[in-house]
Formats: sequence, structure tokens, C-alpha cells
Amino acid sequence: MAEQNLPKDPEPAQSSFHFETSGVHAGLSRSDNGVQNTPIYASTVTTPHKHNCSISLTCLQSFVFNNSAHGAAIFGMAADAFCYSRIANPTVDVFEKRMAILENGAAALAAASGQAALFMTITALSQSGSNIVVASQVCEGTKNVFRYRLPRLGITVRFVESGDVDLVGQAIDGNTKGVFVESISSTDLLVSNIAALATVAHEAGVPLVVDNTAGAGGFLLRPLEHGADIIVESAAEWLSISGSNPAGIIIDSGKFNWVKNQDRFPQFFEQAPGFHGLKLWEKFGHLVFISFARIAVLRDMGPCLNPFEAFQLLAGLETLSVRLEKISSNAAKLAAWLELDERVDVVRYPGLESNASYSLSKKYCQRGYGGLLSIKLKSAKELVWIESKVISFGARTITVKDKAVHEDQTQEESIYISVGLENIDDIIADFQGILASGERN
Repeated sequence: MAEQNLPKDPEPAQSSFHFETSGVHAGLSRSDNGVQNTPIYASTVTTPHKHNCSISLTCLQSFVFNNSAHGAAIFGMAADAFCYSRIANPTVDVFEKRMAILENGAAALAAASGQAALFMTITALSQSGSNIVVASQVCEGTKNVFRYRLPRLGITVRFVESGDVDLVGQAIDGNTKGVFVESISSTDLLVSNIAALATVAHEAGVPLVVDNTAGAGGFLLRPLEHGADIIVESAAEWLSISGSNPAGIIIDSGKFNWVKNQDRFPQFFEQAPGFHGLKLWEKFGHLVFISFARIAVLRDMGPCLNPFEAFQLLAGLETLSVRLEKISSNAAKLAAWLELDERVDVVRYPGLESNASYSLSKKYCQRGYGGLLSIKLKSAKELVWIESKVISFGARTITVKDKAVHEDQTQEESIYISVGLENIDDIIADFQGILASGERN
């Protein structure tokens, strides 16, 4: 079929869109392929365009190069083209660009999970002998990485769970490669003072890395606008429509002054092993961190996001804003109701005035406070969940009992509730039945 030279409407400047519009359109250049939605590029590696080339690969669908010189230029980063889906894929590329715009960053890198995004970030910044300062309580999975996996690589972690800015500053030394914090701690549900932590980190010459899973892709909270340098987040909890798509994302602000701190981060400035002596800063400039994470850590370790997951996540981003508005509204109403129930001892939710970080919540969270809350009951009796009607998973309400062990070895048992999209009256009625069944038992 002959190619039709149809007139193409100019692409709008996507960075000027509001959040909701960016969630639908950002990252996709419809003029490239004349498509309305992002295609799934189930391609793997670069293969020769001509069959008489000596390279033989067994891919059903592949990226192509014109000849061996063209292929060598692509893999040597002298030519800009997709070459291997482990490094970059057109479908995943749209997801990355959309996430960068939603979080107000300069560039993004997708990963197979949130833990993969965290691990790639830390190992791109650090080497054996380095340390990371953690400035908040963190979820158990992240704590396991910091306590058990990183030390085996010679990377130690210093915990300042209180988030006290002065203590964080004191914990940083010449071998520190970054300060890490959760935007809203998944353990105590306190909002971190991102701006103050960024100031302390920058004065010491290290970037502030924020796990912004709770910020829901920038809808609730945008750490980069408050001085953070790098974001990592898990996509499954909020970006995915139903919690069924494991994925992670790293987003680089492009603003950290690597040149001023090149003695601390020599890997970005020295001749790079594995890249024929290429000096990465000279090629990538202010995006050297995210580029190193992609072409070195992702390329060599391989925790890439596959295009099918990326396609589903792009669909999730289209409804992210409306889902989070409803979820935040439900969670706020449930938290307020639980706070008045005489059987409940403590309710933790960033949007409650009783929350210790409520002033920070108002400062950083502009569109709501998210869907996660926790409660402690006055009675020590075990709750019976058998009468629950609406508690389940994903875009639905879920409850999890958890016993947290803090750095001082104190233990605290809480019930964590991730509120979903159900009618709030049904959610409250369900909890009425649950609390009543707990009393009977």
C-alpha cells in the first residue's frame, strides 16, 4: 500500500499540560506512526536489515540496522536508535517520558519492580566502601535491601528513622553517596520534610533520593519541586489500575550538581570500563546519573520492564487522577470515622489534624493525602475478618496486620488499610461489622 501523505496536526507542548491531561497524552508522539494509543513493541534486539549479513539472531520481531557499521554505531552510542529492549523499548519509552513529565523530572528509567528501581539507583550512586543515609522509617522490603543485601556489596546504611534534619546532617560523611527518604513513610505515615532534607544533602554534596510511591506518580506529592534530586517508586500500588502490574520507575530531576561533586562520584567522569573509555559526563551532561543507570546497571543486570506491562501501566496513568481523587476522599472519610470509634486507640493518616506531620502534609500534598491509613485498637483481641464483604485487593480496599520492629527494638502492631474505590458507606459498614466481630471474639 502506498504511503499516504496525510496532513499531521502539530504536537502540542506536552510539558505545558495539566497533570490530568499529561496522564493521557504525555510521551506519545502520534505523528510518528499515526496512532492514537501507544503500540506494544514486542521487539527484543537489533537484527540486520539485509539477510546476507553474517549476524544470525532468532527473534521473531526485532529492531533493524542497515549494516554492520550502523549496528556498531547504535551499540556504541554513536547513533541514536533502539537496539535492545533490555536497555530501551519504544513502548516502555512512552511510559518513561510520561512519568518524567508527571513528576516534573528531566528523564526516567523503568524497571521490573519498585525494588529493582531502588537497587539500580543505589548501585548507580555507590560502590564498595560507600554508605547511604536513610532519613525516615521505610517499608520492610526496602529495609531488607538496606540491612542484608547492600552490606554484602560493601555498601552500608545509616538509619535516622526520626528524619531529624540535624541528625541526618551528622550522619553524612565523605563516603556518603546519598540521602534516602520515603515521601510519606509507609510505616508511620508521616510526611517527610523534603525541602529541609534536600538542603542538608546538597550542603554535604550528595543527592536526595525520595521513594515517592505514596505520592502516586506526582499526583499527590511532587518531591522534585521541593529540592529532591532522584525519585524511585513502585508502580503497582497506584499507577496500575488494579494493582496487577509489578513495575518500578526512576526519575531524575537533572538538577543535581555532579560537576561540583565529581570527586564523590568518579564513575560519571572517569573513562568508563565497558564503554571503550567513554567519559559519560561528556556525552550525557546533567542526565549522567539516569544514563549511567540505564546503559551500565540496567544493561548489565537486566531488571527491565517488558512492553506488555508498560502498555497496561500507560492505561493506568490515563485514569490515575480520577482514581486517586476518589481513593483519597474515601480514605479521609474512613480515617475521620475511625478516629471517633471508641474501640480504636490511634488512627494514623496524613490528612488528620492529629497526625504529627499534619503541617507538612498541608505543605507538600496539594491534591489529597492518599489511600493508606493505619489503626491501633484499644483491645488486644485478634480481629476476625470472615464477615468482611468489601475488603480485597488492588483498586479495592485491603487490610493488612503488621508488627513493626523499630531501630530501638520496640514493637508495634498496627492494622494497615489501603482504601479503594468502593462506596464509602459500604466501606464504613464493613468496618462496623469487623470491629463488632472483634468485640465478640
